[in-house]
Amino acid sequence: MIHSQSNSVSVSGHRLSCRSWWALLSLLLVLSSTTTAQAVVIYVDNLRGRDVCEGVVINPIDRISGPVRTLARAVVLAGPSDTIHLVNTGHPYQEDLRLFGRRHSGIPTLPFRVIGNGAVISGAKPVPAVSWRSIGGLWQLAPRRKGHFLLLRDGKPLPRHHLDRSAPEPVLESIPDGHWTVWRAKIYYRTAELIDMGIANLSIAGGDCGITLYAVRHVRIENLVIRHWRLDGISAPGRCHDVVLRNVSCRQNARAGLVVSGTSQIRGDTIELSGNRAHSLLIEDFGLADIVNGTFSKPPTLSP
Repeated sequence: MIHSQSNSVSVSGHRLSCRSWWALLSLLLVLSSTTTAQAVVIYVDNLRGRDVCEGVVINPIDRISGPVRTLARAVVLAGPSDTIHLVNTGHPYQEDLRLFGRRHSGIPTLPFRVIGNGAVISGAKPVPAVSWRSIGGLWQLAPRRKGHFLLLRDGKPLPRHHLDRSAPEPVLESIPDGHWTVWRAKIYYRTAELIDMGIANLSIAGGDCGITLYAVRHVRIENLVIRHWRLDGISAPGRCHDVVLRNVSCRQNARAGLVVSGTSQIRGDTIELSGNRAHSLLIEDFGLADIVNGTFSKPPTLSP
């Protein structure tokens, strides 16, 4: 609270003369300009980039001048109020993005930004042909990570067949052609094709979350597609404030498109949460999501 009276200003109970007030204002302007001068753009290009580069120019120049190749390297290089700029090469970024704490936060007038330019962050992991076993007219796969599954062919989810869980044993013979199901942490897929000959382009949702946000403030994430992750497209497990998602799509993830937990507060402007298996938007604990112009394939879920 600021109270003005005569030629002095009271800030939190302390009285300042006009001269002191202008000195304080000048100091704030200097600090603000210093923050602006230090904020940089880190360019990421998953085709032409090199992680030995400094990432401060968008086009490769020499061995150390050019974009970086991975999101992991960009996160290491980025600091408060910086921008991570993804070049949309037409090829998905096959890695996750993790923003934590003050290092990846901004200030109200200069937020930390992730600019996607329509790029895709994908968790799809190819399944080698030798990983499949032929069992009784079905193909069996035993993924290393358990709990949530999503089987894809040519980058698109295959339809899942839901078994009768009340039956003592599953009737796997009921799986239609081109469908898959899960029994005892194994995937069963029916097709007449010889998968072990490598003719099918199959993959599963891998990793945990496409983007993880924890204890960050004043963050803007724009123009990104996040898809095919084993758990969630975007997860904010706690202590996130003033985080804005703009023109962001979280599609076809094995659990949820967006999860807001703990005391996190997320705003969405023109976002799409569609085709996610369990939840479009999952709110847990004291999480808060304010969505404008959102597209949901399922209603939001509130969990205690």
